[in-house]
Amino acid sequence: MPLDRSVGNYFDSSSSFLRRVAVWKGPNPYATGGEAVTAATFGLGRILAFLPGTAVDAAGAVRTLFYNPVTQKIQWVSYGASGASEVANGTDLSTFAAPFEVIGQ
Repeated sequence: MPLDRSVGNYFDSSSSFLRRVAVWKGPNPYATGGEAVTAATFGLGRILAFLPGTAVDAAGAVRTLFYNPVTQKIQWVSYGASGASEVANGTDLSTFAAPFEVIGQ
């Protein structure tokens, strides 16, 4: 697979990119489609990369979040025997907190 370098160079020697590292807490209740978020939420003009972490609650359940650039929402997924799927509408995710990094300008 060819590498797409249209976003930028391999190294940011110009310091033209900004990084935000934080933890996103799950909502109660979760709404299907996710939580609205824009680049301004992170003090950025645009989001170039969203690097999610994994959230594990006290019972060992695993959830992961991701940023959907089309809808500009953070969505949560759960994992089961049939693979990953978006968390069901109305689910309490308040016991989950996932680390993430946003890179933007």
